[in-house]
Amino acid sequence: MRFFMARRFALKNLRANRLLEIPFVLSSGIMGMLFFIMASLLENHYVETRHRDLPLFIRVGTILLCIFTFVFVQYAVNFMLKKRNKEFALYGILGLEKKHIRKIIAIEFFCLFAFILVLSIVGGYLFGQMVFLMLNFIMKDVSGRLMDFPFSFTALFYTMVLLLFLYLFTLLRSSFRISFSTPMELLQKGHEGEGEPKSRVLLSLIGSFFLGVGYGIALFIQGLLSSFNYFFLAVLAVIFATYLLYISFSVLLLKMEKRRPSYYRPEKFLSISGLLYRIKGNAVSLASISILSTGVILSLATTICMYANIQNKGNSLFSREYSMELSPFSYPEKEGEDLKQSLNQMVLESVNEPSEVEGLYTMATLATAGYVEEGQILPVQGQENMVNAKDPNMIILYDLAGYNARFQKHISLGENEILLCNNRNTPKGPGSLKIGDRVFQVSEIQNILPVDMVALGSYGIVVRDLSTMEYIEKYLQPEEHRSESTAIEFSTHWNLKGISGEAYQPKFNALKKQLKAFSEKNFKGNTRYSVENKGEYLQSQYEVNGGFLFLGVLIGIIFLTGTVLISYYKQISEGYEDREKMQIMKKLGLSDRLIQKTGSSQILWLFFGPLAVATLHCLVASKIVFRLLGLFGVGSLNLYAGCLSAVLLVFALVYLVIFRLTKKAYTRIVE
Repeated sequence: MRFFMARRFALKNLRANRLLEIPFVLSSGIMGMLFFIMASLLENHYVETRHRDLPLFIRVGTILLCIFTFVFVQYAVNFMLKKRNKEFALYGILGLEKKHIRKIIAIEFFCLFAFILVLSIVGGYLFGQMVFLMLNFIMKDVSGRLMDFPFSFTALFYTMVLLLFLYLFTLLRSSFRISFSTPMELLQKGHEGEGEPKSRVLLSLIGSFFLGVGYGIALFIQGLLSSFNYFFLAVLAVIFATYLLYISFSVLLLKMEKRRPSYYRPEKFLSISGLLYRIKGNAVSLASISILSTGVILSLATTICMYANIQNKGNSLFSREYSMELSPFSYPEKEGEDLKQSLNQMVLESVNEPSEVEGLYTMATLATAGYVEEGQILPVQGQENMVNAKDPNMIILYDLAGYNARFQKHISLGENEILLCNNRNTPKGPGSLKIGDRVFQVSEIQNILPVDMVALGSYGIVVRDLSTMEYIEKYLQPEEHRSESTAIEFSTHWNLKGISGEAYQPKFNALKKQLKAFSEKNFKGNTRYSVENKGEYLQSQYEVNGGFLFLGVLIGIIFLTGTVLISYYKQISEGYEDREKMQIMKKLGLSDRLIQKTGSSQILWLFFGPLAVATLHCLVASKIVFRLLGLFGVGSLNLYAGCLSAVLLVFALVYLVIFRLTKKAYTRIVE
């Protein structure tokens, strides 16, 4: 066959199969656009200089896009080839050789991938400018301009290589299918469903077991370390269980419905029989939609929650606008109070007048670990035990003078009295607490712990003076297990009054150098020190969490594209099959109203069933996901519940739009 004749065949086929190929080009084009955008951002100089971690997020997103683009394109190709098996079989029966059919397919896919390439490059560049501005917006960076997003020839090259690889792989796969199948086998494959498993009961039991394992881990596992270790095991178990239960349990459930007397009513008979047939043929697709929907909801809910929590986290960590920390690894006991005075004096010397500083205070704190059990605190014997311990508690010690200055209180404590709080909102604690050889009388106060301590069960203890703090330090951190990371920290906090942040910035920079010199002079550099302000901290957090949010939205778009693609092709597939069945039912004398009613009910069950399953997965996962969010300082359950509810609502609306659009395509086919 000459090229001219093969081209005519290919163009005619493209027009005839546009209902299948237009969605393929659009969905693959969206994935190509996203890849082009990510590849452009990967080597964008402006993005590289915004934050050191942002290129890492971009690289992760690019790798994910490569994987998912390959999976989605091959899924769509598999569907299109399956629907055209009858056409390829007829070509063979009419005398076309297999090499001629392969030539026609090669031209068809070349045209399709050429359209995808154009859409990826043009749409990617235009849409990429909007994505670039959105990325700067969520990172609170107003300096980014469109001229900072130039056309990237490197991204063009990467996109062309990716699509060329997909084209060659698709061509090889389709050629292999045609070369090793007879026309009769191709005709038979065109009507094959995904089949009904032979061991339905066994598969249902295995699926139920894995679902129980996944849900059990999510609901009953205790402790951050255990949650982190078992989270991915729970995810894999639930994914595996979802596929098994869709394949087996759904069929068993419908077959049980067939045993009821009500089954023989016309509407129920047609609905259950139709559902049973559809489930057998689309179980894997339905399970995939459920899992992808769960991925969309959880990835968006968690990243939005982290982003929305930034301001709360900043307010918790910074009681004043500016802070300065110094942690000597060793110092004489008597120098503790002198050190606090020196830090205060440095701050006062950084301004023209002392009246320009307000809310100034210095607090001594110590972060360590221990077990709070039955009215006593037990030490963690060594850092290796702390890592392996099931539920270590973080113990944060504060000195009373700093606590009073921070909250403008006038509390006094006796020698064996402490103030206690925790971040678990537990019922009233013990009236006394034994630490080492001493028993302290406890008075409870409101939680003052920073939100980034929410991941572990943490306790805040306000002690009378530095000598009490040092006693507890020596008990919980024996000399042989003490490390530089657990030294007492002296932190000074203050606000400005009558002077702007811009005017103070040079003096603030000079204060950093002064603290460094003070550390080297008095402690020979054997300290940790830092000088921060709330604005810089929030900016860095918006950059990091903005990158997380960007990656979460990207993953959400990827999963949503996959959901739309699978849903659309599933509806199209069912449309072609239902058109033949409806003609048969009409010939048997069934009314159009009954046929449409039963068909609509089946579509509703199959389309919104995955949404219900995804919602259930997300609700069950809420506990363990919220606990893991504690690693990022998210401590408000109301915030997470609000983000999850909002994402669920928006996704349900998007899902409804997808349903209406795909139902229109389905209706056009069956009518």
